[in-house]
Amino acid sequence: MKRIKVVVPVSSSMWNAPAQLLMDKYKETDTEITVVNVSKGPESLECTYDEVFGEYFTLLEAEKAEEEGFDGVIVYCGSDPGVRAAREKLHIPVVGIGEASYHLACLLGEFFSVITVGPPDLVATQCRRVRDHLRVYALEHKCASVRSVAIPVADLESAKKEQERRLLTVGRKAVEEDGADVIVLGCGGMIGVAEQLTKEMGVPVVIPGVAGLKICEALIRSNLAQSKRCFGTPPVGKKRVK
Repeated sequence: MKRIKVVVPVSSSMWNAPAQLLMDKYKETDTEITVVNVSKGPESLECTYDEVFGEYFTLLEAEKAEEEGFDGVIVYCGSDPGVRAAREKLHIPVVGIGEASYHLACLLGEFFSVITVGPPDLVATQCRRVRDHLRVYALEHKCASVRSVAIPVADLESAKKEQERRLLTVGRKAVEEDGADVIVLGCGGMIGVAEQLTKEMGVPVVIPGVAGLKICEALIRSNLAQSKRCFGTPPVGKKRVK
């Protein structure tokens, strides 16, 4: 039995049940999934300020996962908040769904486009954040474009039909105008839309939560985790005021 804790790095529990359903649908039969949100932090992540504000609480929940005997941790947000810090502290594999989806997309085509979310007045900010993350992952050269459906994260579920309509419109532009071979959904809240998009556009659509799950399961089954040469364990005994 593989036990994976999925940490939703927001203080709202609205994504716990949808994330649990998604994970249960795609997980291996011997994988046990536990989805939790953080106790404090932003209610959604839509800018760098939100991301940094939520990182500390995400890190604490990830640390708790290792203490509780989980075999792996998935940070359920396309921005991967706290993932690199958690990799330093933990010895079990830590996977961010954003990074996982980008790497998976590279196996499916030469170029991918990311379709992100967020309020209309933060579209440029959200697209810049995605490009920031791609530079960190050294994958910017594989990205054909970053576009947005301009819907706040908290409204994705209630505006499902409008989300689907905008995803199709923006996705077609990414394929036809930008040259994308693959579409990456840029938010874990984009659930239940990939199958129809794939059918309509004729290109693979990567679901970040599923990408993170499959990579985490593979790492656990292969007895692999992040390199401590790269993600060195933080010094013991150093004073850190919480």
